[in-house]
Amino acid sequence: MTTFTIQPTIEQNPNQRAPLVALVRFGVDERVSATIEIDDGRRLRNVTYGPDYAPEKGLPVIGLRADTAHRITITVGTADSIELVYRTPALPADKVEMPTFNTIKSQPNDMAGGFTILSIRRGAPTRAIWMSPGQFAFMRDWSLLVALDEEGEVVWYYKADSRIAGVHRLANGNLFYHHVDFRSVEIDMCGNTIRTFFADKRPFGPVDEPGAIGIDAQSLHHQPHEMPNGNYLALTANAKEIENYYTSETDPDAPRAKQKVVGDKIVEFTPEGEIVWDWNTFDHLDIWRFGYLLTEVYWHTRGFPGHYDWTHGNGVSYDPHDDSVLISLRHQDAVIKIDKATKEIIWILGDHKGWEGEFKKKLLTPTHDLRWHYHGHNPRVSGKNRFVMYDNGVIRAMPPEPIALPHECFARAVEYEVNPETMEVTERWTSSDDDDESRVISFAMGDAHRLANGNMMVIDSVCLPQHEQLNRRVTAADLTWNQKRRDEWHPADFASWGRIREMTNDETRSVVYEVHVRHPHELITWECFGGTRAASLYPASVTEADSD
Repeated sequence: MTTFTIQPTIEQNPNQRAPLVALVRFGVDERVSATIEIDDGRRLRNVTYGPDYAPEKGLPVIGLRADTAHRITITVGTADSIELVYRTPALPADKVEMPTFNTIKSQPNDMAGGFTILSIRRGAPTRAIWMSPGQFAFMRDWSLLVALDEEGEVVWYYKADSRIAGVHRLANGNLFYHHVDFRSVEIDMCGNTIRTFFADKRPFGPVDEPGAIGIDAQSLHHQPHEMPNGNYLALTANAKEIENYYTSETDPDAPRAKQKVVGDKIVEFTPEGEIVWDWNTFDHLDIWRFGYLLTEVYWHTRGFPGHYDWTHGNGVSYDPHDDSVLISLRHQDAVIKIDKATKEIIWILGDHKGWEGEFKKKLLTPTHDLRWHYHGHNPRVSGKNRFVMYDNGVIRAMPPEPIALPHECFARAVEYEVNPETMEVTERWTSSDDDDESRVISFAMGDAHRLANGNMMVIDSVCLPQHEQLNRRVTAADLTWNQKRRDEWHPADFASWGRIREMTNDETRSVVYEVHVRHPHELITWECFGGTRAASLYPASVTEADSD
């Protein structure tokens, strides 16, 4: 019979970056599997750790609701079960440290199941270039990763010391994310850092962290991606001086000048930090084609002062169906598919204006009256010749054409199907349209996924406030997309909010799950950069199931 050599105990995770995790510790006289039953009064779950786990070091209990008493029952081998009671700590009461999550709708029987993991950022309702040092630190030196259950309750969170961009769940169950200071970090669900990569040429200098791995790059940014071979895809920024370059987005006859320009490179690197494949926009695209917001200040606050933002890559995904890579270039208003073996462009999806020469042969032709995406975000492969992305719908024009006013620029998720033989594209699903009363203006970020049951998860990141006074401003001509205009309003001047929805993948677009992220008095800007849905919060080698 299995015997406890150390009686079971349960304690709060010592890593306070992930305070809702608990650790069960005990000792036994033989290596056997251990099952932990978790009962919070509403849901009963079983978690099984195999004999390779050392219970003396602590078995994490993950996915616990805050400020709730949990009955924890431990069963090991043939030993009698032991029952413990553990109460989780409350969430931070300070609304600066934890946003308010309002569950608008939850229909678990119609949902894909699992946990919604989000990258949450905060800021003052003003533009980054106008921020005081204190406001800038408030934005830069904080972020959360949060997991919500099917009812929109926080069941896990991780507090970081720097602004996080995209988050990706690895095959082993850990999380991988980019910091805006160009670090890429893998953590386990106890909040422990497993490894850190950093761009070794970043403007901020090397990372002062034992074991940090330098990547030969000027930056690591936006959405990371794990490949089936265990390597990582990431975007890096590359600065280059261009002679006789543009000085105006709207006046093609404006004087030219030498200009520092940032373009993007895709890199594939190994867990040891070696770059084994890359694709540089400066080598493969036309530097003279640009979209609106070329002269934006995005890179000015990220260590590249005075630099133009030529491509603004903001998402990269590997397509295992044909060994290719998808990249979203926000300031080219394009998603491009690249043959990984040859580095040749397979196709280009986006507004046809401005593409010249051989690029014209790569353009996809719509099979219907398709609304081009503009300033989109983060394509994700959803099937063979299919992908889903977030379309911010910003500006809806190519220079020097007149821009669309913000009230005409609603955001949406959209799934495309591409026929590579005919070079045609069809819009198969979209989360919003002109007649949608719930449509939002979300000028940046955002995310979209096809879930395991076929439903779609849509994350609207930075939505403009929705009430009468501000709506009049939004629809007026004095709202601009140009951050440098002092005489007009910009979306960043308002306290934005985020929305997470799971919707049916059909014409009804029925919402089965909806959560809003906002400050109750609209004093703080909240951003839901992106996220993912995970069937479990435990490592891949741990079994979790609802109890009968």
